[in-house]
Amino acid sequence: MSENSPLRLELIAFFILAIVFVLWSFKQCDSDQTYPRNKKTRTEKKRKRNTTNNEKYATLYVTADSLNMRIAPHLDSIVVARLPRTEAVAFYGLRTSFRQKININNTIKNEPWVYIRTRTGKEGWVYAGGLTFYKIK
Repeated sequence: MSENSPLRLELIAFFILAIVFVLWSFKQCDSDQTYPRNKKTRTEKKRKRNTTNNEKYATLYVTADSLNMRIAPHLDSIVVARLPRTEAVAFYGLRTSFRQKININNTIKNEPWVYIRTRTGKEGWVYAGGLTFYKIK
């Protein structure tokens, strides 16, 4: 019996520590911790980005005869709007990391997709090969 006694004490100590740890972790998960107000989550930053008018953006102009604005950056995505030639749009710097070869005005271009906003407030993805920084006539 004396040989089993140290093992039994070790098991009891282990179970007591395990129970204390479980209780402590439940208390940590259940507590109402407040986070600093100056730290914003990604969605708060994005929401602010979509609602403020003081943001810096670049004005781009549509060069394609009719450029499709889509909900996602690929050709199989749903078309949100068709942008006419020479329309001005706001570009806030968001673009895809990949490039795609697409035929625009009988020219094959290898460009990324960019996220833009129209004057009417519609937002979506367009192929960058159909845009330019310079207003065309």
